[in-house]
Amino acid sequence: MQDITASDRSSRLRLIGFGLFSAVYFLSYFQRVAISAVADDLAFELRLDSVALGFMSSGFLISYALTQPIMGFLCDRIGPERVSAIALILAAIGSFMFGKANGFGPAFLGRIIMGVGLSAGLIPGMKFIAVMFPPEVFTTYNALFVATGNIGALVGAAPLVQLSARFGWRSVFTGLAVASVSIAGLCLAFTSKQPSPRVQAPDSGDKASSYRDVIKSPHLWLLSFYLFGRYGAQIAFQGLWGIPYLTGVYGVDATSAAGAVGMIAIGIIVASPIVGKLADTMAARGMGLFAARRRLLVSAALCYVATWIPLVLAPGFLPFQAIYVLLFIMGMCTCTASLVFGIVKDLFRPNVSGFASGLVNIICVLGGVVMPPVVGWFVKRITAQGLYGGAVYSKSLVPCLVASAAGAALILIMPKPAEKPFQRALGQHTYD
Repeated sequence: MQDITASDRSSRLRLIGFGLFSAVYFLSYFQRVAISAVADDLAFELRLDSVALGFMSSGFLISYALTQPIMGFLCDRIGPERVSAIALILAAIGSFMFGKANGFGPAFLGRIIMGVGLSAGLIPGMKFIAVMFPPEVFTTYNALFVATGNIGALVGAAPLVQLSARFGWRSVFTGLAVASVSIAGLCLAFTSKQPSPRVQAPDSGDKASSYRDVIKSPHLWLLSFYLFGRYGAQIAFQGLWGIPYLTGVYGVDATSAAGAVGMIAIGIIVASPIVGKLADTMAARGMGLFAARRRLLVSAALCYVATWIPLVLAPGFLPFQAIYVLLFIMGMCTCTASLVFGIVKDLFRPNVSGFASGLVNIICVLGGVVMPPVVGWFVKRITAQGLYGGAVYSKSLVPCLVASAAGAALILIMPKPAEKPFQRALGQHTYD
């Protein structure tokens, strides 16, 4: 009876921990895309042009990306709960600075500090799931985690436009600083009640050799640069230029445009649990886990490229109501992070899985760093040539189409692993 009670308590704690890390990821994603919803207010109050707005969006992602390997390394060493608690204090400082900024410099610095703090959004949560949940449900819970975090992207679109209109963008970001401190306190409280791991790591062997294996893995780099192209295109549109594009092409107001852009997040939220469960189900029915994940990745990558074609090559061809459907499908096609990180987790030893995931994520996020200012540069250059309105934004989104197509090509050429991944020794599904 005592064993059953202890087991139930551990299960409840795992679910509480899952909810806590999902809240951190929610906050991270909300802050990541929030610039798009308040872009007009920022441009007016802080006197920013299109390139400066692009760098304001990228400032968060620059520091977020550069911190990823460190975040993964610390999660492997001191645990994801402590890492998240410390990082969220930095996030609160950055959000407060941003809310009080009176020019580009202080606002940009605040975004950089926010990026460092909220870099704890993804890797600590994935590390927690990898260690605390059974391997056969890893992809499912990982996908639920990603979906929950993407609710932050949804709230950071149309609802944030309305919040900013009512309370002002400065008050919103000050409130986010308070929320960061509160979640940090919960992370510290959870540290003392952490359940015992469900997945025990065997002897890690030569740690230096393990890190070299990570760096030398061709699969890691193919997956990383697939995410670079896919995520870079996504964040350029969803995180900054989607609302200006739709207002310019269709003549709708910012609230309507934000609602349409929010369909990307809804697509991710709806599809992520389905894709995660589907991958685990396909593996349970005899298909190799790598083969199942790769098949889903290829299908999503090709469909993602297809969604960019009408936006870039035929702006305004679809009626505005159809844009909601198109962007929903685009969101469904971007729910592949759980598949990528599932492959990465299974390829490497548990003592370096956080580092490997962090390395993949830094390349992924660098796509989001590069693409918004690149699109902003195209906007500025094309506007200088005398073009205005929707034509400017459609031509400026050509790099997004190219990046998504290049990412799909990388997935198509990715072979199955030459050797059995390390996690097979832990009794997971066949991985061929």
